Amino acid sequence: MAYEEISKVHSELGKLIEDSFELRKKIAREFATQKGIPLRDIASGNIDQKTMLEFNRYISNNLGEERGKNISKDVSIERFKIGHISAEWISIPGANEEKVFYNLFGGGYVMGTLESRRWIPYHLSRATHLRCLNIEYRLAPEYPFPAALDDSIKSYKWLLSNGFDPKNIIIGGESAGGGLTIATLLKLKVLKLPLPAAGVLMSPWADLTVSGKSLLGNQKFEPLMIEGLKSMAKSYAQKESLSNPLISPVFADLKGLPPLLIQAGGIEALVDDSISLAERAKTAGVDVKLEVFENMTHVFQNFGLELSESRKAFESVNEFIHKYI
Repeated sequence: MAYEEISKVHSELGKLIEDSFELRKKIAREFATQKGIPLRDIASGNIDQKTMLEFNRYISNNLGEERGKNISKDVSIERFKIGHISAEWISIPGANEEKVFYNLFGGGYVMGTLESRRWIPYHLSRATHLRCLNIEYRLAPEYPFPAALDDSIKSYKWLLSNGFDPKNIIIGGESAGGGLTIATLLKLKVLKLPLPAAGVLMSPWADLTVSGKSLLGNQKFEPLMIEGLKSMAKSYAQKESLSNPLISPVFADLKGLPPLLIQAGGIEALVDDSISLAERAKTAGVDVKLEVFENMTHVFQNFGLELSESRKAFESVNEFIHKYI
C-alpha cells in the first residue's frame, strides 16, 4: 500500500493517509453495492469508462463532503449564481469583505462540486481572514477545454463588475485548479484585463503531457497517479493539443504575470510540474516563490490542522498574500 511507503518517510502523514484509505474503501463498497457491480471489477478496471468516471466522482465527492463536515459552524457559506455557474462565498467571522481569495478547486478537470470542495477555501479564509469565492466550473468530458477556463474568466469579470479592485483579489487553486489559475492569468493578459494582485498554487497540475520525471521517481508514494492523469488529460483536452499553453502552462510565456507562490510536496508525483513552472516564471521575470515541503504528498494541505506541514503551508500563504494586498 502507498501509505506504508509514505509511513517510512513520514509516519504522521502515513497514518492520516491510511485513515483516508479506509474511508475510501467504505465509500467504494457503497458504490459497488448501489450499482450491483463486484468491487473487484472496479478495482481491476473491468468496467466501462462511463461507470469508472461515475465511480471516481462518487469517491471524490464523498471524501470531500466528509472533510467539509468538520468546517466550523460559525463559518458563512452563501450560495449564488454567476450566470450558469454555481458559486459561493466562504468566510470566517470577521473576514475582510473588500478583499477576495478567488479559488479554483482541483479534481483533474473531471471531478468536483461546491459541496465537496469547501475544505481548502475554508482553511484559506481561516488563515488569511479573506472571503473566498468558490466556483463550480464545468467539468470534462461533458464540457472539455476551454469550458473550465471560460467559466473562470466569466467569474473573474463578475468580481470586477461588482466593484472589487483587482489589487484586492488573490487568485489560486490546487492541483488542476492550480493549472487553471495560471491559464486564467494568461487569458486575462490576452484580454487586456487588469490582473489580480498575486496567485497561489498548491501542487499545480501544469503539464498535461504527463512528462515530469517525478511521476516515475515518486511512483511508489502515489502509484495510481500516472494512469489517472493521462485519462483526465485526454478527457479535458480532447481534440486540443496537450501542449497548448492554456492547457499545460509549463509551455507558456509567463512574462507579465503577478507574483506567484507555488507549494508542492517533496514526494508527490507532480512535484516536477511545480519546479518547472517556477523555473519558467523566474526566467520570464515573474516574482515567484517555490516551497517544496519535504516528504509531503499531493495537496497535503487537505489535512488542515491535523498536519504540521499543512498548518505551515497556510501560514505561508497568509504571509505571502499580505505582501501584495
